[in-house]
Amino acid sequence: MENILRPIFEAFEGREETLGILVLEKTKTNSPLTEQFDALIIVLVKNNETLDSVCNVEHYSIENNSIAVHIIAENNFLKWLPSGNYRRNLLRVINGQIVFDRDGYIANLKKNLFDNPIETRKKKIAIEFAKLIRCFSIGKELYEGNQYLDAFNQMVKALHHLARLSVIEHGFYPEITVWNQVKRIEPEVYALYLELVESSELIEKRVQLLLLAIEFAISSRARIGSSYLIEIMKSKRDAWTISELINEPKLRELTVDLEILLQYLYAKNIVQIETKEIEGQGIYQTQYKVR
Repeated sequence: MENILRPIFEAFEGREETLGILVLEKTKTNSPLTEQFDALIIVLVKNNETLDSVCNVEHYSIENNSIAVHIIAENNFLKWLPSGNYRRNLLRVINGQIVFDRDGYIANLKKNLFDNPIETRKKKIAIEFAKLIRCFSIGKELYEGNQYLDAFNQMVKALHHLARLSVIEHGFYPEITVWNQVKRIEPEVYALYLELVESSELIEKRVQLLLLAIEFAISSRARIGSSYLIEIMKSKRDAWTISELINEPKLRELTVDLEILLQYLYAKNIVQIETKEIEGQGIYQTQYKVR
């Protein structure tokens, strides 16, 4: 396969902006890591305006082999890795074959991923914790509105985030087959999943029981789940406005779920709210500070 792909490699190797090239070959009939193509080529390039917000994709056919090429800017790729939303890219870096590596860029990236530094782990925990709270809150609202099937769907999502959170807490990276990991690492969470999907109880009852269990799981993880955000907030003596928090570079991956996370931490007395009057308007701006 490498000989077949060589013309594509050479086209990108000669470009100054190319940092590295990874290749994954299809090994199974169902191969999500290669998007069902016979081979997937990932080309990491230096940041530039044309790739600022998207991944450029090209498809080829060579000797009856289907080939996908993903050209991804460095800033996007590094942003996606800790977010959890693009975990396939993480597995691609781990499992992909390096065919071009300028100044050891990808080798160093792999090393950093396996080292799994504490700060990166805390960020991943915060991301999953915030998403867990959102899914739980939506599920609870749907349940209280008697929308049991939709509530069930949110509970499945919540359990998935809880599973990923458990894996990260133990110092591992969540795999696509995350439940196989959780079964070994934290069987109590795996038991909740079985209770939801295999129980003979009515869906209404299953969701009701899971709401109680997940609410306890969230509460017991409040400190560890919020530690990344809390440390950043403590770096400043004054209270933060929501705008300041959203625009804080270290919280970029938390932006989508930051507001609901703050409201939860306020309800748990971990974060306090201060108000500052906007001059001459009789309106008070809400600001947030760690207790």
